Amino acid sequence: MAYLERAPALRMARHPTRLGPLLASLGVAILSGLIFAALAFRILNYDLRKDEQLYVPPIRLLETQEMYRDFFYNHTPGSAWLFYGLGKLTGSDHLLLTGRLGVLLGWVALIVVIGGISYALTQSRLASWCIVLLGVTNELFLTQPGMTATNNLLPLPFSLLGLGLFILGVRDERPRPLLYAGAGFFLSLAVCFKVSAVAFIPPVVIAAFLLPRALGIKERVLRVVTPLAIGGIVGGLPVLYYLATDRQRFLAHVLGYHTGPHVQYMRMPGMADDRAAMSLAGKLALAQEIWFSAGVAVALVALVTLVITALRDAPNVGTVTRRLSSGPISVVFGALVFSAVLSFVPTPGFPQYFGPPLVCIPLALAVVFASLGAEQRQQVTPILLAATAIALVIAAPRFGQYLGRVSHPGRWTVMRVHDAGVAIADRMAEAGAHGKVATLAPIYPLEGGLEVYPELSTGPFAYRTGDITPPALAAQYKMTSPTHIGALLASEPPAALLLGFAPGLEAPMRAFAEANGYAPAKDFVIEDRYGDAVLYLRPAQSGSPATP
Repeated sequence: MAYLERAPALRMARHPTRLGPLLASLGVAILSGLIFAALAFRILNYDLRKDEQLYVPPIRLLETQEMYRDFFYNHTPGSAWLFYGLGKLTGSDHLLLTGRLGVLLGWVALIVVIGGISYALTQSRLASWCIVLLGVTNELFLTQPGMTATNNLLPLPFSLLGLGLFILGVRDERPRPLLYAGAGFFLSLAVCFKVSAVAFIPPVVIAAFLLPRALGIKERVLRVVTPLAIGGIVGGLPVLYYLATDRQRFLAHVLGYHTGPHVQYMRMPGMADDRAAMSLAGKLALAQEIWFSAGVAVALVALVTLVITALRDAPNVGTVTRRLSSGPISVVFGALVFSAVLSFVPTPGFPQYFGPPLVCIPLALAVVFASLGAEQRQQVTPILLAATAIALVIAAPRFGQYLGRVSHPGRWTVMRVHDAGVAIADRMAEAGAHGKVATLAPIYPLEGGLEVYPELSTGPFAYRTGDITPPALAAQYKMTSPTHIGALLASEPPAALLLGFAPGLEAPMRAFAEANGYAPAKDFVIEDRYGDAVLYLRPAQSGSPATP
């Protein structure tokens, strides 16, 4: 009888550690869920930015118009088609919400890719979790480049997946054609979202002719280079389509604008956007600020610790050399170098241009951790955990910045912008003003289901450079300019004008409104970080419009 009473206690004593790991796993799961929820809420509440006036409108424009031909769009087509497809899939009429959800999907992809590649290399769930958090909590990704509905974050998961698949293919010296084809596909697909993603292709192409080292030239070409090339062609089909069907117009938008009028405009006195670096010194300062920010520095310290641990116990110099020149490490180093160098090429330089090298950090952490023995892993795991905790503490204020709005959906940025668009439509209907809205902030009227001028449908970017764009290049754009906007509005008078976010650029539009009797709507103002916009309504009885 006494034995039976002691039996449960004996069974619990034999398995004293089962409850600890279970509680730890549950704690990690809860913490991960809270972090992701805070991230999603931050994306939905981050202030509307000027760049989104370019990236969000295609969600509606692509329903009836053709990109590049019917409206200006100075990037490769990936993000526009992603946002448009998401809008069709959900049926939502909230344009900014749709675009931000597209970026949230990009975050999901980035987290899954970092975690998946890390686990495939390390076979450690804990290490992979730490690597994910160290990879995504840097300051750059938690500010405008990673929060707004643009193409800045979207190519990164595809680039990282391409690099990761190639590394998995070469790490054990066995040819893996499917992995190489996948690597080529995703590396090219990333370029369909942003041209700068091309930085990750050269190091992989070079490595394909060198790795795996055990293969002969003929076998390497057949089983490594060829699958990589085929995958690359398939992944690049969206860009190849536009190059084949309208090459001159496509290149004029994607390359001609950025290397011509955009640079010229930014060099004009007082015209450079916030944080635009025009000189090499300015770009170096921007790179230092981003690449060595607090969160990134923590991840780099963890990486250096892992490297020192990996090399510390090497028996001789030859072993050190082999470890430093291994296939996976060489690929990561090449990707880091190429992406870092390309970050300095565009002028002006913006913070988002310095983002691609940051995805090499989690990949490097996974590759180095995978090279460690069991004892070495035990030594560095506490360091990884400590670094992860510090990174989370650093990122905590950003994760919590908008939590006060959780219970007030009407105050969420994506909702406020949509409601402002609906309010514009209501005011115009009350005033009997039917027709197009002239504005450099087209998201607002488009959110209300209103029409905008094709020449202004993707924001101020083509408009502000219109007067300095060479005629041959301007012929490829659907655009107008401060000099010609008056004639455009006179030929097709707007039902309303929404003005106030860019007073200097809007001056000719305001002059047109005042000259033709457009009156500001009473008690109607739209506020955002760029100013307060007023809605000018067309007079009920208007004769022939005057051109100021």
